[in-house]
Amino acid sequence: MTLSMTEFKVLNMLPRGAGYPLSTANICKATGLKERDVREAISILIGQHGVPIVANRSGHNTGMFIATDEAELNIGVTSFKNQVTTMNARIRAIEHADLNGWEQALIPDITRLETQSRHDKAVN
Repeated sequence: MTLSMTEFKVLNMLPRGAGYPLSTANICKATGLKERDVREAISILIGQHGVPIVANRSGHNTGMFIATDEAELNIGVTSFKNQVTTMNARIRAIEHADLNGWEQALIPDITRLETQSRHDKAVN
């Protein structure tokens, strides 16, 4: 399978190794591509071309890079697994949401916060 120009641009932007990862926003700025196009290209590069693009999502040095060894690959895999765990928890919460009762359950908090907001405005 051949690379598209968008995939080529994104691939050339991604650093090899975890030293200087790039955010999607930085790739967009450097290439002039839209965020959606960058994300799609990354998905294709990983899924169709087997490029080991991973992301570090914690600490200071966050962003995407091409893994060059097992340790870097594990950084990305762990990050993706954590994201999947979070997404699965959100799915379960939505599936079990009380479509008719959630608003009623929040009324005490909403009332308290509205009162606090009015008080804060009066003081300022």
